[in-house]
Formats: sequence, structure tokens, C-alpha cells
Amino acid sequence: MYHLVKNFRDKSVKLRINIYGRDSSVRIVTPNNYYHEVYVMSKEKEKSGNLERVNINGHLVPIDRSRKHHHVCETYWDDKMKGLQSVMEYILDLFGIKKVTTIIVSPDTMRLLDVLKERQGNDYELYLSHRLSENESHFLLENYPAKVIRIAGLPHNFPIGKYLQTIDSLFVGSKVSITLDDLLNMNCVDLLLSKNCFTGTEIKRLLQHWAIGGFKRLKFLRICVEDLNMEDVFGELTHTRMTEKRTYK
Repeated sequence: MYHLVKNFRDKSVKLRINIYGRDSSVRIVTPNNYYHEVYVMSKEKEKSGNLERVNINGHLVPIDRSRKHHHVCETYWDDKMKGLQSVMEYILDLFGIKKVTTIIVSPDTMRLLDVLKERQGNDYELYLSHRLSENESHFLLENYPAKVIRIAGLPHNFPIGKYLQTIDSLFVGSKVSITLDDLLNMNCVDLLLSKNCFTGTEIKRLLQHWAIGGFKRLKFLRICVEDLNMEDVFGELTHTRMTEKRTYK
């Protein structure tokens, strides 16, 4: 932690703050992916009563710096949720960082989304890997439409269409209920649907719509296509077939 504070505090280098709900930790990440991680542990897991105590956001808590990896430390709390929020706010203030970059939530850390919503609106990236019910899915997408959402646990055939108007970037790892009209009316910047398949005729319609400026914000689209006839789909469109990997900024 000292290394990071010494080298990056009050400088223009952008640090990222990631919160891991399942692991109960907050990670500070540098541009070259060096990181320091603070774990929030239950007070019952404290192995020694003689640990150093530090003031974190007004809470005097035990801290263990003896982990093998120098970039990891453990703190011990009576309330782990309060601990995660306190560690997050402490680190943001320590490094002068305004916003959390990414949060990976688990069922018992969903309450952190309220904290982020109040602090920075929808300007963060949200990951969810646990299975959600249909009601939970609607509640999450309606109340916490983060700019980027990566979600693997939506119910089978969940109706995702109406949320394509409010979420900038959506990456879905389960099969959802979506129509061609839903796609034609979307307002996304990035969209990835890994489990849905469309016909060659449908993808041709989408590409034609995109070519005439129908998707004003779309930069990236990834969907599966059945029985794709490349000549039929791309024949009338001005396009370049990629033969090598390129990086776009």
C-alpha cells in the first residue's frame, strides 16, 4: 500500500478501484496491473488478539499484514458489509479517486449498489455471475442500470428487450428472450448475446440498418448466426473483411 500511495497519490496516473463481493475485498489496480488488495474478514476469523489496529474511515479495526504476498492484507470487522463500504471509501479518499471502476456483487453484497448509486450514479461496471430470479433481474436492471453490465445469471428466456434503451454496454451469458425489433430499436454502445442465435436474413437486416446510420451509438455487436451465407449477407454492403487482429481506440 505504501508503494502505491508514494508513487500514485495526487498524480495524473489513473488507478482503478475494483470491489469483489464474493471475496469481500477491495483492490487498487495500477495501469500496469500492479495491485494491492484489502480483504474484509469476519471478526470471528481473527487468529490473534495482538494484531495492529488501524483507523479506517473512523473505525479502529485489526489488520494482518503477514500474508505471503506483500500486496495483500486482511482487516477484521463485526459487520462485513460495513467493512467493505468503509474500506472502499477510505481507499477512494486516500488516493483521491472519485469513482469505483468495477463491482462484482454476490447475493449478500447487493446492498453496495445503493452506496454506488448515491455516490456516482450509474458510472461503473457491474458484474453478476450468480443466478437471479425474474423479479430480481427486473429489479436490478431497472434500479441499477450501470453503464456496463456483464451478467451470466439471467433466467432462461428473460425479456431483455426494453433494457437495451437504458444500458450503454450489455454482455449476457444466458439465453434471453429478444426479437429482431428489439435489436433494431436498441440504443446500446456495446452488445454481446452469447446464447441467442439469429438467422442470416435477420443479421442482414441488422447490418443494413447499421450501415444507413440506424444505430447511432453502436460500436460493437456480437451475436450468433445460424446458416450464415457471407456472400448474401455482405454482398450489398460496403465492408472490409478482417484478416488480422486490430486494436481500436
